[in-house]
Amino acid sequence: MQAVILVGGLGTRLRPITFDIPKALVPLRNEPFIGYMIDFLRAGGVDGVVLSMGYMPDPIQEYFAGREDLKDFPIHYAVEDRPLGTAGGIKNAERYLDGEPLVVVNGDVLTGTDLAKAVELHQSSDSLATITLTSVEDPTAYGLVEVDHDMLVRRFLEKPAADEVTTNLVNAGIYVLESEVLRSIPEDREVSIEREIFPDLQARGKLRAHISSSYWRDIGTPRSYLAASHDALSGAVGAPRKGFEYLDVNSSTECGKNVKILPPVSVAAGCEIGHSASIGGRTSLGNGCRVGEGAVVEGSILLDGAEIDSGAVVRGSIIGPGARVGQNAIVRGLSVLGARCVVGEGNVLDQGVRINPGVVVSPRSLSF
Repeated sequence: MQAVILVGGLGTRLRPITFDIPKALVPLRNEPFIGYMIDFLRAGGVDGVVLSMGYMPDPIQEYFAGREDLKDFPIHYAVEDRPLGTAGGIKNAERYLDGEPLVVVNGDVLTGTDLAKAVELHQSSDSLATITLTSVEDPTAYGLVEVDHDMLVRRFLEKPAADEVTTNLVNAGIYVLESEVLRSIPEDREVSIEREIFPDLQARGKLRAHISSSYWRDIGTPRSYLAASHDALSGAVGAPRKGFEYLDVNSSTECGKNVKILPPVSVAAGCEIGHSASIGGRTSLGNGCRVGEGAVVEGSILLDGAEIDSGAVVRGSIIGPGARVGQNAIVRGLSVLGARCVVGEGNVLDQGVRINPGVVVSPRSLSF
């Protein structure tokens, strides 16, 4: 069985990180996210994928070109010349498919769902499509999906008010489709599978649901990306390397005296951690990061080449590649720094501040 992975979006919710990195390649535990998706699909019985691509396709293809372990796992690339939507992106991949039933997954979903079970349930039914659903704590933040006792989809509710909530089930972004569905998608225009194709199938009684209680998270926002990183670091999802649940520090890391590293932490190659620096709270440091003397990094993601100067504090935030947090500056509260930006000495960034790539925030010019 083949799969289509939808990775064509701009990743606007995760900016400024996705100005420089396609969402499919943002790291979790210092591994590109798309690698987790491939592992999930292979474990579910998929034997080849088509990446439906649009925004920044080249870095994704370069990543797979370097994956020697996937030489026997066919990967094709269907690149859009303009946005085609979720269904249009699937249609654009049709030339690489074999005409058999297929799996489709959104490219920003981290999950432990039993994909093989979803496929089995679909094959045992007369449905043209099976959509995986998962439950959420806050149903008002999502579009909801009602089902009946036979697992037929009854209706869709788009982000209802609290008094309109009738279910806590949401679309998990994992589908099993018959080839008939693919053939029904119009060509050469933007088409949404959620707003056009699925409602039509529901009206015909041909859309069923598979409800999963396994781990699931959409990594598309800074909050959810940081939470997904925490989960991957703690071993809640993915297959951690042996001993990783305690500590994972690359052997090339240079650590000064009295450095305190609290697990679970992932420290990639070429990092420098200064004298008396503290790292902890489910933190991930990318290749070549530098943490200066007396600095504190906790519960955060530092992408490749990020620098934290002496005395600085980073808590619960995302620091983009090559960005620098100046001496005694504080970055906290789900703040996000784009690539190569600089936060000057003594500044305090809080409350979800986002700094675009290359911006220099002068000393004490920004404080909360």
